[in-house]
Amino acid sequence: DEIGDMSGNLQVKLLRTLQEKNIQRIGGNELIPIDVRIICATNKNLEDMISKGEFREDLYYRINVIPIIAPSLKGKEK
Repeated sequence: DEIGDMSGNLQVKLLRTLQEKNIQRIGGNELIPIDVRIICATNKNLEDMISKGEFREDLYYRINVIPIIAPSLKGKEK
């Protein structure tokens, strides 16, 4: 949830995990293969964040496979 708030350091770690398809436990020595899909959400414009250097472009293209844009509920009648 809210991938737009993710720090640059965590963006690098997530991108590396998605590309290499393995993880290493804290304090461990062996790489563990993974096969995962992730669902991300944000209310920020990631393309604007990329142009400002606040979000990694390579991570954006890795996670932006099937974008779903939902209109804001603000101002909708109940």
